[in-house]
Amino acid sequence: MNFSRKFVPGQPLNEHSLSDSVYKDDYDQTDDPFEPESDTTENILSVMELIDEKAMTDMVTNTSIVTNNTTLSGQSQWSDLEHSNPVKDITAAVNSALFVDFNTLVLGRNDSNVLINHPEIRDYLKWTKSGPVGYQDLLGVFAPFGFKQILIGKAKANLGKDGLADDIQRLWSGDVLLAYVTDRPGRKQINRGYKFQLENSREVTKEYINNPPKTEIVVRDYYNYQLLLPEAYYLIKNAFAS
Repeated sequence: MNFSRKFVPGQPLNEHSLSDSVYKDDYDQTDDPFEPESDTTENILSVMELIDEKAMTDMVTNTSIVTNNTTLSGQSQWSDLEHSNPVKDITAAVNSALFVDFNTLVLGRNDSNVLINHPEIRDYLKWTKSGPVGYQDLLGVFAPFGFKQILIGKAKANLGKDGLADDIQRLWSGDVLLAYVTDRPGRKQINRGYKFQLENSREVTKEYINNPPKTEIVVRDYYNYQLLLPEAYYLIKNAFAS
């Protein structure tokens, strides 16, 4: 199989903005070390990061986008500790690499807690590890396959609609993603994708508004996430039962 380099038109750098308000009571009732405007700005930035992570999770766990994938069900799911075989599934995924070898494993926090207690994982460690299994132990099991890191997704978000009950969910749950991540981004480096950002584009503005008296703080940025090499991913869909 031969591969060649090609140019792909970049997608537009979209505006991403979010605002929040600081009211008169916030100023009057806030003492050191808290600062209402900076605290509100930091909160806006954290929400924007969470929105981005949700969008990225939806992209890389979509089988129509990451077409190099498999879906587990029933006894093959890793949450079935008696019958499943995660090492065998990882081996098959690694052997299916279309272009580059995977070096990163991504899974949710709850799922990682299930995996470190899997009998097969513990069997691999029985001669070198006694007691609880941790992150480094889990990485040690999969390092021979070429993995340099395991990323544990811990983010949660309220997916409930406005006016309805809260629906707090983990953004990374059920699926396992194998990926190639370049050690150092560069012009001629292979990578699965990038965040393209307009230089010096992030700005924070504030405007005083009366009735009721408040300061509206707006954080604005211009960027876009673009998937460049879908072949740098392998998705194990529904690796864990929900």
